[in-house]
Amino acid sequence: MDRRTAVAFVGDDANASERVSRAVDTVWEGPNGPTFRAVAPANFDASRDVEELLNATCGVVITAAAATDDAVRDRLAALPSTVPVIAFVEDATTETIRTLLSADVDDVVDAGGRDSNSGSAGDSQLVECLASRVDHDRVRLGDDDVARLTGVLLDAGTTLMSTRTDEVETKIEWTMENVGEHAELDRIVCYREDDGPFVPAYSWCPDGFEPASKTFDDFPEPDRLSTFGNVARSSTSPATVHVPLVVDWELSGVVAFESDDRRVWTDDEVDLYRTLGDLVAHTVARNDRRAALRRQAEQLEQFSAVVSHDLRNPLNVLSGYLSLSEEELSPARYEAMSGAVDRMETLIDDLLMLARRGEAIGDTEPVPVETVAEDAWQSVRAPDATLTIADEVGRVEADPSRLRQALENLFRNAIDHGGRDVTIELGPLATDGGGRGMYVADDGPGIPAEMVDTVFDSGVSSADSSGIGLAIVDRIVEAHEWDIEARNDDGAVFELTFGADATRAAPP
Repeated sequence: MDRRTAVAFVGDDANASERVSRAVDTVWEGPNGPTFRAVAPANFDASRDVEELLNATCGVVITAAAATDDAVRDRLAALPSTVPVIAFVEDATTETIRTLLSADVDDVVDAGGRDSNSGSAGDSQLVECLASRVDHDRVRLGDDDVARLTGVLLDAGTTLMSTRTDEVETKIEWTMENVGEHAELDRIVCYREDDGPFVPAYSWCPDGFEPASKTFDDFPEPDRLSTFGNVARSSTSPATVHVPLVVDWELSGVVAFESDDRRVWTDDEVDLYRTLGDLVAHTVARNDRRAALRRQAEQLEQFSAVVSHDLRNPLNVLSGYLSLSEEELSPARYEAMSGAVDRMETLIDDLLMLARRGEAIGDTEPVPVETVAEDAWQSVRAPDATLTIADEVGRVEADPSRLRQALENLFRNAIDHGGRDVTIELGPLATDGGGRGMYVADDGPGIPAEMVDTVFDSGVSSADSSGIGLAIVDRIVEAHEWDIEARNDDGAVFELTFGADATRAAPP
């Protein structure tokens, strides 16, 4: 961190050195002004004293002779652009001024005579130049500081991108603390718009400062913030940088970075603060969307549970009366009515599964696929259909109940589209990358060409069905981090590829 609190005079002219010293005292009266240091050009070598002086220098006054010294010019050229170099010279002719400016001098003041007691115009011009050019006692991030702060934000990006809902506040404020300490700030406050006022949602305030809500007009240059621009102010107390929080091309908040020190805000530093603002905006927006989806899912689940309950009551009555009437009905009529009742129960179960976030799975364990497939087949009422297990698939790490449900839905799908006497085959699948999986194939008419890419979408079906069954299969497969694809090969073929972790955990 650069703290530049000294004005340096470089030259061998003792009279000029004294005049510069007086000018510094005139511009900055009292103990809070910059110190004055003089150094001879001959001492501009690798000495530690000169290095420390240059690191503390907020302005340099140099003689014409010193400006022509190569060692001096090289060292002064390495100063930050915010540190002005002023030439204080006798006989400031046009040619002299041109020569000095070509040597990277920022300004030239005509000394106007050598009488130190004359109060010459040259002294007055030097006072004015120092007052307008030199910005003393300001903190500025150096290149090393910017590099370290960049590393902090790279780490913060990884941390915030993996934040769970219950960690959002902790990780955002932890990131603010890291940034604040590396940049030697005093406070960082994230304000979020809340139906008008901007409320402090997250903050890092080690000095005990309690941020209060603001109106948008309380922020500096609100017009600039409203067009997503950054606002940096060094002359205010505290010195501040404000960056907008932008979500979906709308202003959703403002992040304030504050320092009680006098600061020089470099462009690189402000860009890094904007990066932090963007990271916070992304994290907050993602968490807001997650919360909204959770609320919608809970509402849908509650609604589905009510509807399911209200449907099952009359369905149970219908099923009970149907059982009592079995002997009075012809077998054909009874089977048709019983099949309709079963179908309604299946639809209710499918709807509940979708409402209960079908992508969730419970505890996993090594599961024998053939055993689960046989159990699933027993749940499918299709006495005329046939299931053949072509070869041993082995075990896979899975949630047994969810795997069974996926197989049940694949079998029912084959029956719905291939007919009651369809033949279904289940067998092992080897992938090009050496992975394992299984296939479920049938000898039905196959998948219509225009539906192959959408067959797992909810509501898509070429038969008289809800189109929910395969959507549930897709969610179960995704929850296990597996893959599934559909194609035609003398019927419909569904190829399910297990994840590498699942096969390692449960070797065949």
